[in-house]
Amino acid sequence: MSDEPDIETIRSNLRAVMKARDVKPTTLSLRVGKNRTLVKDLLEKSKDIQIGTLSKLSSALDVPLADLLAAPRVSVVGYIGAGGEIIFEDMGHEDSVLRPPGISGTLIALIVRGSSMLPRYREGDIIYIQREHDGVLPEYVGEDCAVRLSTGETYIKQLIKGSEEGRFTLLSLNAPPIENVEIEWATIVRFVLPGASRRLLS
Repeated sequence: MSDEPDIETIRSNLRAVMKARDVKPTTLSLRVGKNRTLVKDLLEKSKDIQIGTLSKLSSALDVPLADLLAAPRVSVVGYIGAGGEIIFEDMGHEDSVLRPPGISGTLIALIVRGSSMLPRYREGDIIYIQREHDGVLPEYVGEDCAVRLSTGETYIKQLIKGSEEGRFTLLSLNAPPIENVEIEWATIVRFVLPGASRRLLS
């Protein structure tokens, strides 16, 4: 793999910083020069960008140049242990993994520990989820989801409708079903990064 940042990474980082700073393309362009379309062109059609221009953009946005060059990352917030139970905990100083492509919004990452989720998930796999709402969306039924029960436990399980109205059953390959439970929230597994791939990409 090349050590040079690709244009899509730069675009993604620049969009994220501009959104966080609430800066429009024309405004940012005029902060760094007289070309009103500089940033718009960079975001939409430029095939490369000079390091001097990036340096000016980082100064205008008051962020380190490295923030525009670095591959975007996602915080690791816990692990998945025996029986698919999610344990949210401090995983160490700024532990993070690469952000998967093509997924917008805030992601969090969980690391699989142990072999209780074989053959679907292996030790060291990274599972990415989002927490954007409470309750259960209809399209989640039948899918692997992170699920918080009303009793406080959180699991990665296949979510199906229960035999009682408003309740759900959680399935996994290596553990008995958890039947007819009330769910506080559920969110679909958005992406899985195999542990071996993580080592190659880190």
